[in-house]
Amino acid sequence: MTVHVFVGPSCPEPLMLKNHPNFVLHGPVKHGDLFSGDLSSGDVAVIVDGIYHHRLALRHKEILDALARGIAVLGAASIGALRAAELDEFGMIGVGRVYHWYRSGVFDGDDAVSVAHGETRSPTGINVPLVNLHTAVLAACEAGVLRQEAGRGLMARLEREYYPLRTRERVLTIAKECGEAPFADWYGQQLASDPDAFDQKRADALEACALAEQFDNRARPEHRWTTGGKGGRDWSTEYHRRWRNRFATSAPDLHHRLAYQQVFNPEFPDVWWDFLHVSSDPTSPCTAGRFRAHIQRQLGPVALRWLDDPRLRARITRLLSPLPDLVNRHDAKLLLQRETPQDRARSADWLEQTRRHLDAHPERSLSQIREAVCARLLGRIWGVGVEDLATECGRRGLSSVRQASAAFRPFAIGYLSDLQGPKTRGARSHAQG
Repeated sequence: MTVHVFVGPSCPEPLMLKNHPNFVLHGPVKHGDLFSGDLSSGDVAVIVDGIYHHRLALRHKEILDALARGIAVLGAASIGALRAAELDEFGMIGVGRVYHWYRSGVFDGDDAVSVAHGETRSPTGINVPLVNLHTAVLAACEAGVLRQEAGRGLMARLEREYYPLRTRERVLTIAKECGEAPFADWYGQQLASDPDAFDQKRADALEACALAEQFDNRARPEHRWTTGGKGGRDWSTEYHRRWRNRFATSAPDLHHRLAYQQVFNPEFPDVWWDFLHVSSDPTSPCTAGRFRAHIQRQLGPVALRWLDDPRLRARITRLLSPLPDLVNRHDAKLLLQRETPQDRARSADWLEQTRRHLDAHPERSLSQIREAVCARLLGRIWGVGVEDLATECGRRGLSSVRQASAAFRPFAIGYLSDLQGPKTRGARSHAQG
């Protein structure tokens, strides 16, 4: 069992390593991190801090995915406490006072634990988290420095302050503005004596790690949700499967390699037709009879006539477009069976051209390439008119022109550059087969 800890400003790395030298420390968790192959069944993931203000935050279904893979997930102190309060009914384990405050409704916003910081390995927070101020106010009430009513009023005023502005100096100023100068003096004295006196986030992070140290994964709570089927809904939506394809595959560029084949390989419609046969029943050897039964179940008896006429098969691929699971190595191998070394080299080159272009022009993004432009270029690559684009998308496993445009955009800059440069002949001949 390996314990992975995602931590940032809530607890300094040296202290964490001193207490738990065998733990694997990561920076604040972000979207995609829990799909990592570094985490496997039987491991424990302790989520403390997370990136979310300027980067995509950790999604709830990423945690459900980890639980379904046999990974115990503990949450405390910061975004971990917030996610645990939202997902403890599904098997995530919440630890510490901050978690219980969220669970009981004392706090309901993420700004209560938010800390403005950079993305360094052990980032230092700029502001004082609201949960730490709550701890200080509770302690002041117990010490007789604050009346409970005054404490509630002070907390209400602090909550109205935008979280990056809640610095120690600003907290002292607000306390004095609220007529609580004795609290301001007491608070300053306590911190001068012990800078960590009211650091609830640090205390909760250490408590969660202490629990993880002695954790018995065999006794962890069962994840209590349905994975679909009779009477239930499948939580593994298309978005979740796309995230898995992007982050959880054995090769980080696998989803780009598939997209390149879908867009640029003239033989890919045959590959996709083979894949549809296999994906119709991945648990059994594919036979013509099984595939016909699958088509009838999915599309009705009329579709059997389309199946028998090669000219009408495009109707099936327009209506039947399952999202491949690239984590499944068999599926990935089948879909990339006609990929050549030249394909991989050109794909990597075009992606690198895109990266360099966007680095040089940070004000630009791929989303600025309009779908209408992508559609015209795709029609040129595939040799079809606008009226046949949707049909050709289906033949290539792309459910719509919009999805095809999304698959094409990462390659657009390199593709157009090659068309205009000395490689024009090679790029054009490949695109047209």
